[in-house]
Amino acid sequence: MRSNFTFLLITFISLTMSAQKDQIKQARAEFKNGNSQGAISLINKWEYLMINAPYEDKSEFYNLKAEVYKSFADKNIDVIDNLGAAIEAYNILLREEKLSGEYKYTVKAVESIKKIKEELQDSARSDVNQNKFLDGAKKMYSLYNIDKKDTINLYLSTSYFMSAKDYVSALRNYKELNSLNYNGGGKQYFAKNKKNNNEELFESAADRDASVKAGTHDNPRNDNAKSKKNEIYQNIAYIYSLNGELSQAENFYKQSIAANPKFIDPYVDLAYLGLEKKKLLSDKISVLGTSKADMLVYDDLKLKMDNEVKIAISYLETANKMDPKNTKVSELLLKLYRAMDYIAEYNSLKARI
Repeated sequence: MRSNFTFLLITFISLTMSAQKDQIKQARAEFKNGNSQGAISLINKWEYLMINAPYEDKSEFYNLKAEVYKSFADKNIDVIDNLGAAIEAYNILLREEKLSGEYKYTVKAVESIKKIKEELQDSARSDVNQNKFLDGAKKMYSLYNIDKKDTINLYLSTSYFMSAKDYVSALRNYKELNSLNYNGGGKQYFAKNKKNNNEELFESAADRDASVKAGTHDNPRNDNAKSKKNEIYQNIAYIYSLNGELSQAENFYKQSIAANPKFIDPYVDLAYLGLEKKKLLSDKISVLGTSKADMLVYDDLKLKMDNEVKIAISYLETANKMDPKNTKVSELLLKLYRAMDYIAEYNSLKARI
């Protein structure tokens, strides 16, 4: 009885393995005949069978899957999504071949991933040079998702999203940069791309030197970059202020000051934020009536309004000390002094500018 069961099991496994090979051949034939859509339909239909497939079948399957998705991108069909899917398939292939110890397509997969990343990077830079910031941002973000060690791609995509005024995507990215404690400071590694003659920034000296050695880049140089902390905090705060989330904005402007107390911009921004709060309080006053209860509310709101102006003045005075020649700061400070009847302070500042 047991021998019969064993025989049936072996027969079933053999038939299953044979069917898997036939299915891969069928999908490959569809692809060779130019029917990429038919090939990917078969691949998606049969992928669940790869869980228990022999390693050599897995290699063939995921190599084919990557090729098919790459062919869609080559035809300009959902380029970012299809390139991402191709790389995902190549990464599964690399994992499976490493587990098996048989490296049939490993070299090809590594080279293909590198080429896809370079093509995406070149395309993103081309988009940005043509002021197509949203397209460039999406491609750089895709590059980051392909390899999350390359945090420079996340930073660049965020900058491009800001230029495209896609503040939802920019805020998502800035939050991730902040959670990663991204600094962006320290050494920067550059080399010129021989193909497009543009200087490109690399994640590390090793990556840059490898590209120079491969002959794709030349003119390597290093530079010292300033920390991006203030920029990240400032832009998060700016987006929150646009959304009317003033307390969140205030928190990040204060984080910007904590990161660099000598940076003038957050002091000025906090002053404007205070004036925005004053306006909201003023709007509440404008709908009050003349009843005794409303007069009590008025008195409370008026005190809060004056307090917001005083806080704004405090921030602007700090900014004025940091940069006495900043006319934007001086002019706003004069207006607030006059509004609060700070005559002595008004005359003193007026005499200095």
